[in-house]
Amino acid sequence: MDPVAKNFIRMSVIYFVIAAVIGAHFMFNRAYHHQLFHAHVHVMLLGWISMMIYGVGYHILPRFNGNPVAFPNIAVAHFFVANIALVGFAGTWGLYRLGYSKIPEQGFAVLNAIGVIMFATNILFSIRKPKED
Repeated sequence: MDPVAKNFIRMSVIYFVIAAVIGAHFMFNRAYHHQLFHAHVHVMLLGWISMMIYGVGYHILPRFNGNPVAFPNIAVAHFFVANIALVGFAGTWGLYRLGYSKIPEQGFAVLNAIGVIMFATNILFSIRKPKED
C-alpha cells in the first residue's frame, strides 16, 4: 500500500478513537459541552471519515484505471495540510466567543478547503484515461 494512503488510514483510526473519547467525555462533563461537541463532530467528520476517504481514495481510485497517483508530492502535502487544518480548526473554533479573533478559525477552514481541492485535483488527474502503450 502507498505510504500516503497508509498514513491517511492510520490517522483516520487515531481520530476515530479521539472522537469517541471526546464524545464519551462530554456526556459526563457538560461544562465545556459546546466546545467539545464541535471538536467531537469535526474530528469525527474531518478526521475519521474524510481521512479514511482520502486514504482509500488514494489507494484504490487511480488503480481502477491502471494509473499511479498523478501528483504524489501533492498527496504528501495534502496529508499535512489536512491534518494541520483539522487540528487547528477543531482547536480554535469558538475562541472568538472568549474575545479572541475569528481569523485562526477561518484560516484553518480555508486550509481544509485547500486540502479538499488538492485531493479532488489529484484524484481527477489520477483517474484519467490510461496512456496507450
